[in-house]
Amino acid sequence: MIYFKTIVEEGTISKAAQTLHMAQPPLSMQLKQLEEELGVTLLKRGHRKVEMTQSGKIFYKRCLQMISLSERTFHEIQDMQKEVLRIGVTSSNSATLPSYLLHDQSFSHFLFRIYEGTTYEIIDLLMSQQIDLGIVRTPFDQSQLNCYPMASEPMWAIGHPDLLSPDMTSIQDYQDKPLIVHQRYLALITDYCLNLHFNPYIKMTCDDSRTSLQWAKAGLGIAIVPQNILSFWQDEHFIQVMLEDQALKTDITFITRQNEVLDNKTQKLIHLLTHQKG
Repeated sequence: MIYFKTIVEEGTISKAAQTLHMAQPPLSMQLKQLEEELGVTLLKRGHRKVEMTQSGKIFYKRCLQMISLSERTFHEIQDMQKEVLRIGVTSSNSATLPSYLLHDQSFSHFLFRIYEGTTYEIIDLLMSQQIDLGIVRTPFDQSQLNCYPMASEPMWAIGHPDLLSPDMTSIQDYQDKPLIVHQRYLALITDYCLNLHFNPYIKMTCDDSRTSLQWAKAGLGIAIVPQNILSFWQDEHFIQVMLEDQALKTDITFITRQNEVLDNKTQKLIHLLTHQKG
């Protein structure tokens, strides 16, 4: 599979042979034997470049998956002999974990595998056993998870002084303002505004609060972001306002799989997080 993947990605058997540090004839023989074993033609040999057949495209896709699975399995087995924690973290929470671990020497010898993504991507990684625990942000479906709330945070508005003033502490003050909102908070904000009898002007939605900050910095609107994302913002020329609306608060939440016995290192981290929270 590695030979086939390399041939496809290099474009020719000769280039693949150079990459694999082997002679071209043995590589050509390996490809021929593979095609004979599968009973299909995987590659059309052209004068300048090989081209995948339909069967070749399917086999290439499976090669990528199986090579990745093999490598991940190898590393997981190796990690079992070490104190390794595989943690999924959303972008807005990426600064949370180090602050908890910084003053706890018992974690100084641990190795960390950090995976970043959206809340839903982190939940998918957790349920597919690719991480041991996740740090995400409400709202999300909690039906298959053990959830440990870590902190409740208000939303903040960030924008140019032409759009935002320090006294705009309620979402009602933003009725006619262009808002930049993370897609996950769109329903939360919109529903709350509708309960206040106005429809918010959503200028832009995105999938990362850091993108919201960049658009706000360009002067295109007011970013509505969770408090923790402020660690990525260091421009004193813009206004930052904490929203006092209780319904717009979000919880940083530590999640694990339901009905699963946790190993000692994961239990230890849960204890640290919940202890510091209290």
